[in-house]
Parts: sequence; structure tokens; C-alpha cells
Amino acid sequence: MEFDSQTSLLIALSAVLIFVVVFSAIKGLLRMILLAVAVCCAIVVWMFVQSKGFTLLSCITSTPQPWMVQALAWTAAIFVLVIFFHGLSWFSMLFGIKSGKAGVCNVLTTTLMCILMLWVSTIAVSYYGTISRVSYYHDLAESHYHGAPEPTVPLFTQGKQIIRNAKALAWLESIDPLESPAQSNLACLVAYGCSLSEPEFTRFYNERLTQLKVPHSTRFLELFADAGLRKLVAEGRFVSLLENERLNTFLQFSDTASKLQNINL
Repeated sequence: MEFDSQTSLLIALSAVLIFVVVFSAIKGLLRMILLAVAVCCAIVVWMFVQSKGFTLLSCITSTPQPWMVQALAWTAAIFVLVIFFHGLSWFSMLFGIKSGKAGVCNVLTTTLMCILMLWVSTIAVSYYGTISRVSYYHDLAESHYHGAPEPTVPLFTQGKQIIRNAKALAWLESIDPLESPAQSNLACLVAYGCSLSEPEFTRFYNERLTQLKVPHSTRFLELFADAGLRKLVAEGRFVSLLENERLNTFLQFSDTASKLQNINL
């Protein structure tokens, strides 16, 4: 019986030790995740202010300067980090890491932290939805011209569309620093055209793209024939395709971007 009691005690102590170790590991993991999210949120806010800085500053001054945009961007990013670090202190208190009182400031900080996390999450869904959509048009070309099975619309693309179509959430598009409908639409067209042979993409251009009234629309044929772009599509590197400099140059010509902004593919 003595051996059994000692064994039971040892098992109980081991279970408590394992629980403490696992709980500590989970706390540390959650803190690391929140810290990573804090950095991501700060970067996204910095990018947003960089892209919208002159518009934001025009409410304050009629002659906004580049240095003002930089100062505002870095101030906003640091402010986000302060919010998260304050929120992490509140998080630590909840897990009993240190003592403290749940004041209004702590609750407000945590609320702001959650809003920022939600914002960054919607941006992530939107961006991945865009990449999935570009990939979908590559698969669609294979289906239309090469007899491949009809692809289904990717889940993240559907999720993005739901967010954009919801009236309560439509405003998120205006504060998404990664959102560019014209660039997304062009990338989809390039993914489609670069999946085809020259006679096939010429036919596609004549049947569909001449109707878009894009300035010097024959530039589409140059994109479809570009060896570098065709290699990106063939290798499935759709992120690189979306951010490719050739697409940015294409959009900068005349009113090309506005023509591709709201087209229905």
C-alpha cells in the first residue's frame, strides 16, 4: 500500500507539473502570437498612411509635404505598437502573470487591439482572395481552351466578395492599403492570356479585350507574349505576377487604370 500511495502521489505531482509547463508554454505562445500580430498591424498601418497620407493631411493643411506623410506614418505605427504593448500588459494580468486592476484604459486598449487585429485579418483575407482569384483565371483558361475541368471559385475569393458586397463592411475597401481593383483585374487577364498559345490569346484578345476600350489595347498582346510573365503563370507564382512591375507600368499609361477599375470579367 505504501508503494501505491507513493506512486499515486508521484503521478499527481507529475500531472501538476505537466499542467504548469503546458499552461506556461501556451501563455508564452499566445504572447508571441500577439507580439507578431502587433508588428503586422503596425506595418499595415504604416503602409496605409504611406498610401493615403496626402489625402489625410489635406484635412489639416492645403500643402502637405512628403516629410509630413513620413512623420504621420511612423507616428501611427508607433502608436499601434504602444496600444498592443499596453494590451499585452492587460493580457498578462488576466493570466495572472502580474497583479493589477482592470481599468477603463485597459479595456479600451484591448478593444482597440481587437479592432486592429480584425482589420488586419480582413486585409489578409482580401489579399489572399485576390491571389486565389488570379490563380482561378489561370485554371479557367485551361478549362476553356485545353479541356481541363471547370474550376470552382476559391473559398477566400468568395469570402472577399462577401465582405465587399456587405454594405456594413464595404468601407473596408477604402482603408485597405493592398487593395487595387485595376491591378487585380489586369493580373487576372494576364494569368488567363499567359496560359494560352499565341493563336489562342490573340483570339481571346479580339473577342473580349478590344471591347474594354483600353488605350493602345494591343499592349495586352505584348503582356501575354512576355516570356517572364508566362513563366510566372506556368510556375504558379501569382503573388509575383500581381506585383510585377510590367503590370504597374501598363496601368500607368493614360487612363488605363480607370478603364480596368470596374470591369466585369
